[in-house]
Amino acid sequence: MTGATAPLVTVVIPAYNAEKTLAETLRSVSSQSYDKLEILVVDDGSRDSTFELASDYGLTDRRVRVLHQENGGVAGARNRGIQEARGPYIAPVDADDTWHPSKIELQLQALRKFADGQGVAYNWYAAIDENGIIFGHSRPVMHQGNIFEPLLRENFIGNGSTPLMPRAEILRCGGYDAGLRDNGAEGCEDLKLYLALAETLPFALVPDFLTGYRFTKGNMSSNAYRMLKSHALVMAPIIARYPHLERDIRTAQFNTASWYFKKAFLDDDYAQLKKLAPMMVRKYSLQLIVHGVQQGWRQTKRQGIRMARHVLGKPSRPKKRFAAEIPQTGTAFSDRFTAIPAEQAISPTSSRTAGHE
Repeated sequence: MTGATAPLVTVVIPAYNAEKTLAETLRSVSSQSYDKLEILVVDDGSRDSTFELASDYGLTDRRVRVLHQENGGVAGARNRGIQEARGPYIAPVDADDTWHPSKIELQLQALRKFADGQGVAYNWYAAIDENGIIFGHSRPVMHQGNIFEPLLRENFIGNGSTPLMPRAEILRCGGYDAGLRDNGAEGCEDLKLYLALAETLPFALVPDFLTGYRFTKGNMSSNAYRMLKSHALVMAPIIARYPHLERDIRTAQFNTASWYFKKAFLDDDYAQLKKLAPMMVRKYSLQLIVHGVQQGWRQTKRQGIRMARHVLGKPSRPKKRFAAEIPQTGTAFSDRFTAIPAEQAISPTSSRTAGHE
């Protein structure tokens, strides 16, 4: 997609009190190798210098346009940007996340496999801390094509700063659901939209870690109880439409709750544990027992296999290799800007803004 055929991509950045991270986010967007961009910063009623910072940045990059609205939440801010967008593709990025310079270019290349580019492109992400240092990464799944059922079982896209989506299809789905905030359940607006798109559109994977997804204390995804309530509200109408998938969805809900419980435990977050522990016992007593037995059996089985290989002198099973290198823990996300060449990409096989209130 070059020259006259290159589509305009509208980048939508919802920003609420984002003065500490917005400049870094904007730099990662401005530095994209694909430069036919419209960059919309939607100031969602910030009380700090977010609006002024974005406006000043727009003086050096004329592709940047700053919108302002009264505080209405991340979904409303994203929807405002989508409504104002001039491009046929939307690429959202939260105001504390960052992108690899080749993200948009590689995603557009991935969409070429679909008629008229009508699909959604996504990639893997590196988890970064407040200083932009990598401390983990998403599981490098290989889902492509019809990903609706796999996405029900696990939100492997994992954040609101990764997909490249056709604007017309977003509007057809009603955009991000701002009503979740009204119900005290903000957090899964992005997953709800991805599932709506996945019911009718194919998804393409770019197999590289192209999104720097920041985890900080106080961001929306750290409020486990609210996120779980949001997940339940999103899944309820899907269970009603697809009752044969209820078991898978219930398992996904248990896995999500378990993940948040483990995270709170490891973080010594006693306030979250105090909320989550009674809920886990009340809703998932049987699953917890089964899960514990399964985990113990898997651990015993792995130890047995390792011991047998050692005794028999057999080599360890080789690790699966991907086209992209796993991000190294302890390095800055900005230091891994060596995107895989397009010709090395693997052949196809298969919500949150910090402080946003």
